[in-house]
Amino acid sequence: MRKILSFLICYSVVSIAVAQQDKQYTHFMFDRMSFNPASTGFKGYCGTLIYRNQWDRVQDAPNSTLLNLQGNIPKISSGVGLSFTNDAIGFQRNNIVQLCYARHIPTNYGIFSAGASLGIVNVGFSPMWVPPTNVFDSNLPAATAGTGFDMNFGLYWHATGSYPYYVGISATHILPPTIQAVNYSVARHYYIIAGYDYDLGYQLGTQNKLLLKPSILVKADGATAIFDVNLMAEYYLSTAAYLWGGVSYRMSDGIPIMLGYGFAPRNEPSKNWLKFGYSFDIMTNALNPYGKGTHELMLNYCMFPPPPVVARHGNPFILQ
Repeated sequence: MRKILSFLICYSVVSIAVAQQDKQYTHFMFDRMSFNPASTGFKGYCGTLIYRNQWDRVQDAPNSTLLNLQGNIPKISSGVGLSFTNDAIGFQRNNIVQLCYARHIPTNYGIFSAGASLGIVNVGFSPMWVPPTNVFDSNLPAATAGTGFDMNFGLYWHATGSYPYYVGISATHILPPTIQAVNYSVARHYYIIAGYDYDLGYQLGTQNKLLLKPSILVKADGATAIFDVNLMAEYYLSTAAYLWGGVSYRMSDGIPIMLGYGFAPRNEPSKNWLKFGYSFDIMTNALNPYGKGTHELMLNYCMFPPPPVVARHGNPFILQ
């Protein structure tokens, strides 16, 4: 049994290293900037933290942490951001730091945006050897690490009006870095994301409403592809607070279930937002008999500065 489990883990690790090196999150709808910089800085000043414990109870399974910080600069119709990602799987550690910029172009139907990010990829290996004797073999590889330059690019469209939807296309690691120090190559990845907010107009009393938010994310590296399909519902308890729940399907991997709470006044865009969520992925892959599912936590906070004061100038002899 141990040999079978070790083989499955090694096979999964190799598949991730070769086919899908980029991180994977169930709360992808709250993380668009790290894989599509064109979505940077659309609303206020926001921070998003996501932690993912993948394949719980499986030894050396992936653990991922993401931190996104972004802000809107209305004077130049732009958004800026900083993204940090840490992936840990077995003896390997991947750290990615990105500086993101997006140029927003308002139109009569929505906002078109183009963006890019520049940063670094740091890959390290820290093996823990268990020799058969008390004498350690000095020829065994020791801990090592290397760093390479990284660049992402994306296009993003956010429609406004009666049909609020969004769609984006992007590529990460446009110039795939090869980190010579650890003999490691990072593959280029491609993303397509789309979503829609549908207000059912379901009234309970005077304030409560129900919204549906379907979304999809496609990730590919030219050899394989993964589809994430999500349907999330938001039920407003009042004009300022709501609960949400959702279910996703990730091809050949799992069925995530999501729950969360948000404080986001619908009719007062200058008020701050606070959202937090939890998801549990029911495993449907080959590790299902050995793991206990995947846990993920998400925290999002946004600040919205008050609109600038419009100076008034008038004739003192005329009543204002």
